[in-house]
Amino acid sequence: MTQAMLTPHEALELLAEVFVEPVANLKPGTLRLELAGWDSMGALLFMAALDEKFGVELTADESLQMTTISDALGFMRRHGVIADS
Repeated sequence: MTQAMLTPHEALELLAEVFVEPVANLKPGTLRLELAGWDSMGALLFMAALDEKFGVELTADESLQMTTISDALGFMRRHGVIADS
C-alpha cells in the first residue's frame, strides 16, 4: 500500500530515519560521504522504503549517482513522493 505524498520536511525526516541521522544534520548540500548511515546498507534501506511506502523503484545505478541530500530529494520529487508546495 502506498502512502500519500510527503511534504519536503517529511521527506527529510524519512531520509533521517533511513540514514540514522538527526534531521537537523540534513541540508540539501549535505554530501553522501558526510553521512555514515548513507553507506551501502543505507542505500538499500532507502530503496526499500521508496518501494514499500510509495511504489517507486530506485535502481542501484540511480542510487550510486546520488551524491547529496538534494539529489535524493530531487529523485523523490521527480517520482511524485514529495508534494509540490
